[in-house]
Amino acid sequence: MKIGFFAIGIANLARPELITAVATNAERLNFATVWAPEHVVFLERFSSRYPYSRGENIPIPTDTPLLNPFLALTYAAARTSRIRLATGICLVPEYNPVLLAKLCANHGSTVRGARVNTSKRCDACGATSAVTAASSSISTAR
Repeated sequence: MKIGFFAIGIANLARPELITAVATNAERLNFATVWAPEHVVFLERFSSRYPYSRGENIPIPTDTPLLNPFLALTYAAARTSRIRLATGICLVPEYNPVLLAKLCANHGSTVRGARVNTSKRCDACGATSAVTAASSSISTAR
């Protein structure tokens, strides 16, 4: 069984010294992965019921610090050498495909070894295909 740590880049774990502490200790303790989530904003209220909490709303205050997952994972990557890094949530439809491909490519080029996983939740809508195509175009252009 592989065990991972979720979530760096949110709340207190958005602080650089805590990202370093979590990532290096997770690697030292042989965790398989470190994960980072993504949300653009947290809403105080919304019309639908949030399915993953006991109340009606998401149980996160709207002023909770949240880094872009690629920023948090790149920071963790700079301080580790073996642990795999992954996006727990990547809001693919909210990105321009070329920008997301560039973020992924830049992140991948800064990480020692093949240690990056990304969420595949948007395969059904074709967004992942668009990112792959954009990434291939960027690689070819080099």
